[in-house]
Amino acid sequence: MIQINKLTINAIGKIKKPWINNGINQYKKRMPDLLINELKNFKLMNLKNANNNIIISLSEEGKLFNSEDFTSLIESFKNQKVSFLIGDADGLPSNLKSNSDLLLSLSPLTFPHELARLILIEQIYRAFSISQNYPYHRS
Repeated sequence: MIQINKLTINAIGKIKKPWINNGINQYKKRMPDLLINELKNFKLMNLKNANNNIIISLSEEGKLFNSEDFTSLIESFKNQKVSFLIGDADGLPSNLKSNSDLLLSLSPLTFPHELARLILIEQIYRAFSISQNYPYHRS
C-alpha cells in the first residue's frame, strides 16, 4: 500500500499557468498529505544524506515505467520517504542526477517542467488508486 505522506515532490519554480495549477490542485484535494515544495534551486539540498530519503529524479534519460510497474516501484519502498525531484527548463544538475537512486522518465516525449509536475502528480494518484483497488485506473 502506498503511503502518500511518505512522498514529496521537490520542484524548481512556481507554476505560472493557471490551468496547470488547477489540475495540480484537483489531485492535491484527493491526496492532501502529498507535500509539494517549490524551490528556487537545489544548491543547498542534500535530501539523501540529511533524511535518508529515496531520491527519484525526473530526467529524459531516465527509466520508463507503465502505471502498474510505477505502482510496484513506489510500494517497494515500504515505509521509506521518497522525494521526487523536478528541475527547471534546463533540467536537473548532473550531480543531483548521479546521486539519485533512480532516474525516471515520464515519456520519450519532452514536456515543459510545469506540465511534468502535473503528469507526475497524476501518476502518483493513479499509483495510489491502483494500490487501493480504487476504480480510477483501467488496465
